[in-house]
Order: sequence, then C-alpha cells, then structure tokens
Amino acid sequence: MVWRETGIMDERLRFVVDCLSDEEPMIELCAAYGISRKTGYKWLGRYRAFGPEGLHDLPRAPLTHGRATALDLVERIVAAKEAHPLWGPKKIVARLKRTAPELVWPSASTVGAILARHGLVGARKRPRLRACGNGPWPEPQAPNAVWTGDHKGWFRTADGWRCEPLTVMDASSRYLLALEAVGSTADAEAWPVFERLFEEHGLPDRFRSDNGSPFASAGVTGLTPLAVRFIKLGITLERITPGKPQQNGRHERFHLTMLPLAKEPEADKTAQGQAFEAFRRSYNEERPHEALAMDTPAQHYRPSQRAMPGMPPEPDYPAEAAVRRVRHNGEIRWNGGFVYVSQSLAGEAVAATEAEDGQWALTFHDYSLGIIDTRHMKLVRRSAAQTKPLAAAADA
Repeated sequence: MVWRETGIMDERLRFVVDCLSDEEPMIELCAAYGISRKTGYKWLGRYRAFGPEGLHDLPRAPLTHGRATALDLVERIVAAKEAHPLWGPKKIVARLKRTAPELVWPSASTVGAILARHGLVGARKRPRLRACGNGPWPEPQAPNAVWTGDHKGWFRTADGWRCEPLTVMDASSRYLLALEAVGSTADAEAWPVFERLFEEHGLPDRFRSDNGSPFASAGVTGLTPLAVRFIKLGITLERITPGKPQQNGRHERFHLTMLPLAKEPEADKTAQGQAFEAFRRSYNEERPHEALAMDTPAQHYRPSQRAMPGMPPEPDYPAEAAVRRVRHNGEIRWNGGFVYVSQSLAGEAVAATEAEDGQWALTFHDYSLGIIDTRHMKLVRRSAAQTKPLAAAADA
C-alpha cells in the first residue's frame, strides 16, 4: 500500500469521501491515490463498518475471536469477490474452502453481510413503474360531468382510532358529496361510500383522482378493484400527473378549508362522522362560495340523469377482437403462453385488437390497459399508436 505523506489518516479519510461521492470509478480513484483496488475496498469497508475509527491501523487479529471475522479473512473474501464479481456468497465460500482448507471460513450469510458492508453486493432492483396522468381534460360545464375524490391526510381521534377522511366533490358545483370518516384507504371501505353516492345522486361522467389507493395503482394498467367498478359503470377515469396536485386544484383547496376538523379531532369514530356530516351540510347549504358568485353549492348541484344500474352492463367488444377472460391470478392466455394483466380484473373479459406496429392493444370496456409485447410476453403501457381492425384474432 502506498499512501502519500500528507498524514495517513487524512489521506484515507479523503479517499473514503471521494469514494462516497460516486464521481469516479473505484479503479481510477485507487490509481490516483496509489493503492490497489483491494486496499481501496478494505478501507471503504472499514469506514462503513466502524466510521472514521475504522481507518486506524489495527493489530493483526487471530483467525477467530468471539463473533467477529478476522480482518485477513475479510480481505481474502473481498479479493475473491473482486476476482469473481458474478459469484454469490455460497460460491465464494466454497472456493475459499478449497483454496485454503486450513482456515475456518465464515458461513455464506456472514460472507454476504461482509460483501454488503464493502459495497460489493446490492439488492436486485426491479424497474418501478411511475404512475402517469392522462390529462389535460375539458372543464366541467355542468353538475356530474366530473366528480373528484381523495383521501385527506390521516389523523387520530381522541380514543386513538385512525381516521382517513374520504372526500368526494362535484367539480362544477363544488357540492361536497361525501366527507366520510373511514379507517383506511382500502377498496373495502371506499366502495360502500361510492355505492351509496351513486344510488343517491346517480353516476358522474368522469372521476378525477390522484394515483394513490384506492383509486389507482402503479402497475401497467393502473387499476384497483375500485377503478374496475367505475369502468364497468361507464365512468371515465381521469388521473392527475404525479407531483401536480394543482390538476385537482379545487379538491385540494377544499382540503385546506376542512383542515380545522383534522386539527381538532373528536372523541371517537362515531363522533367524528357526525362532525363531518355537520360540516358537509353547512358547506353545501350555508357557506357562500366565491367561485359561485357567493351562492352555495346546493344552489347549483342537480342529481345525475345517469342512474345507478342494478347490474353493470357487459362490455361490447368488436366482433373481430380477441376476447380473453382474466384468470384468478391476473393473467390471460395468449399465443400458447400467459401474459399478466391485473389481479383487479380477475374474472373479467378483456379484448385485444391489433396495433399498427403488429402489437396487440388490450382494453377493458373503453379503458386502455396497454400493449401486449408478444416478444417478451408481457403487458406494457400503450404507445400513441392507433389501433386498426385486425384480419384474424390471435390463437387462444
């Protein structure tokens, strides 16, 4: 090892800082400091394990003492990993036991931990889909053209119950359709609220929300059980762009209005629900609204002409479409194999039509699910390509 004569500890610390900045590859850093990669990884590992104190020279430790792994064994383990970067802990241990059987080598799990401390292994990262919006949308010109919904940030009532307020509003009239004290963002709690609203007020044409539960998911289709119910009822889904709450600005401003309710929680769930309902009635029937020329929302809201059906209609797919029934695990059978779509669609019929590039566009009712990538047998987000009539459906 060759460190410059500016103070060994200072030089080692400077080296570690440069390593952690990730601005240069390890091999170039080690060359700049005049040390081997093996030595560089050793000091980086010591710093991660023990902080600056780990950069001091340590006395040579015995091969085994207590639960610690001797430093010379650690160095051999690190060197083996550097020589075979694709090997996992089990293979490295097996190799070291063959080359140095006289030494007592740690278990594969301990070797894995050592390599992790030295930055030589990492969790396999799966690419995470980023939810995306589908705007812009036309301004609502009448009641029930667009309903908006969201969960206001949670708080606890005096008895410790967690309240996740569910709010639903008509975008045109600002009529507060629901302000419900529910205990989670789960579909099981949200659907009964919407079912009651649809029965009392009829159906909206569109529903706008963010990309969180229970309205949307980060999967390719973006669907949740609640979203599937909306689609089956003929409600178009509007999803705002992540990080742009202003796209649902009216609803966000309302949340500021109801903020005092969250700051002064009630005794329990029942009392909180009663306080919410009293607020909702006052907001709709008594409080003047500047955007409505100081009228109240109740003066502008009218029930929808679209009644809640007793049974959602079946999808009406083109005769030439390839229709598939989604299996219990969210897959459909395609070209002799299986393509995952969404578990939220289990039991539902979906349809595929051929796109211009030869891929297949998958839909559920009028909702675009994505494109079937036939090469990799997976569903991907739909491109801007328009679908066209197909000559023959894919084989079942």
